[in-house]
Amino acid sequence: MSDDVMTPQGHTLPEAPIASRRLARAGNQLPTSVRVKRLAEGAVRHLILLVIAVFAIGPLLWAISSAFKSDSEIMTGLNIIPAHPTLQHFRVVLEQSQFVTWFKNSLLVAGGTTLLAIAIGSLGGYAMSRWRFRGHALYGNSLLVVQMFPGVMLAIPLYLLLTKYHLIDTLWALLVTYLTFALAFSVWMLKGYFDGIPKEMEEAALIDGAGRLRILWSIILPLARPGIVSVAVFAFLLAWNEFFFAYVFIASNHNFTLSLGMYSFIEQFSTQWGNIMAAGTLATLPVLVFFFLLQRALTRGMMAGATKG
Repeated sequence: MSDDVMTPQGHTLPEAPIASRRLARAGNQLPTSVRVKRLAEGAVRHLILLVIAVFAIGPLLWAISSAFKSDSEIMTGLNIIPAHPTLQHFRVVLEQSQFVTWFKNSLLVAGGTTLLAIAIGSLGGYAMSRWRFRGHALYGNSLLVVQMFPGVMLAIPLYLLLTKYHLIDTLWALLVTYLTFALAFSVWMLKGYFDGIPKEMEEAALIDGAGRLRILWSIILPLARPGIVSVAVFAFLLAWNEFFFAYVFIASNHNFTLSLGMYSFIEQFSTQWGNIMAAGTLATLPVLVFFFLLQRALTRGMMAGATKG
């Protein structure tokens, strides 16, 4: 027998909302001990999450606050709020170092790596998604094999290769190196998104006379926008924060990136912690802006990846 109910206006209420109200009333009628137990469990969960958040954000907040402290205050306390705020470290970083040059170099390398990772990754991912050519599996697996080895193992081979082409101590050396590690993620990420786009859309465009590149640019890439954003964020952060290869391949101060430039504040007998924290704070701002501009598309991409299949 149906539990549908007739309203005074003659409309029929479905069974589901009635069942929901019944469950809600049943929940309100739970014994007090059960409700107290659920509240306690919720409080414990929130407390654990709060501790994890403080553990993750605490060092970052302390580092930012240290940029506004004097050297003596940095070494004598762990307080988050500076007792006597100062901008001296920012003035030293901006006026007495080549921070602007380092910033420009990092922006060029990170931006170039991001654009090339998207461009080459789109072509490679589209080819792997749509065609089964000779060496298809070898090509895809070789990209993954590169990621299996720690970067330090590839430092000497890359150094010899870049020396042969006279690229050592240039920004091109960093661009080629970072692109090597970004491409594997880019190709496989975009291949996954391209696999989810129906081939019938391309076939219809081919019938209308569109070429493959036009289809990729006008149809495939707009539909794979969340994947492109994910690739952009990964490639940009990889190039922006990398230190090891910059330390190995770059020797001239005017070619330093931000991570390498901040390392120069560590001297033989002392460390300029205030200047490092100020430079780190300034270096974080572009990353935050870049992330917030792409946050919505990145979140959609993560949700699409979680629900795909």
